Amino acid sequence: MPKFLNYPILPFLIRIILLFFIVFIPSSVSCNEGIELYYIRYDVKTSKHQIIDTNLIMIPCENEFRAENFSIIQTYGAISATYNESENTLTKFAKENAIISLLRTNGLRSVKSKDYETVVSYEGAIRTPVIILEKGMGLKNNSYFVKIQANFSPVAFPDKWETLKTKNRIKEFFSNFISLFK
Repeated sequence: MPKFLNYPILPFLIRIILLFFIVFIPSSVSCNEGIELYYIRYDVKTSKHQIIDTNLIMIPCENEFRAENFSIIQTYGAISATYNESENTLTKFAKENAIISLLRTNGLRSVKSKDYETVVSYEGAIRTPVIILEKGMGLKNNSYFVKIQANFSPVAFPDKWETLKTKNRIKEFFSNFISLFK
C-alpha cells in the first residue's frame, strides 16, 4: 500500500472535494429553474388569396439581447366551443389564440413571396409565465374566451441577429471598461 494513503488527511480532503462537487455544481446548472424566455413566431401561408396553412412556433430563446423592449400587454383569445370539451383543453386553445392575437397586433411582421405563394410571419419574444386574468364561456356563439397578460417584446429578424450580437458585445465591453474607473 502506498505510504501517502496511510495518512488520514488525504481521504478527508477527497471527501470534501467530492462533497463540494455534489453540492455546488448542480446548483449552477439546475434543471428546476425553468425556461423564462421564448421566441414565438406565427406563420400564415396563402396561395392565390386563400389561407393554406398556419403554424405557431414557440422555442426557448437563449440570447436575451435580441429582445430588449419588453412591455406588459393584455389581450383576448376566443375559440368556438362545445360543452362536452374539458376546460383545460378549451383554455389551452384559447390561450394559443390569444398569443396569436398578441403576435398579430404587436409582433414584427415579415413577408416572403414566391410565385403565387406568400408567407406572412409575425415574430416576438415572450417571458413566462403568461398570466390568465379571466376565462369562461361567452354569451354569444358558444365561444370560450381567455384574457391573458404577457411580458412581450417584438424581436428582430434572424438575418439581423449577428449584427445585434456584435452591438451587444461592444456595449458590454464599454460598460465593463467604464466600470473599471468607477
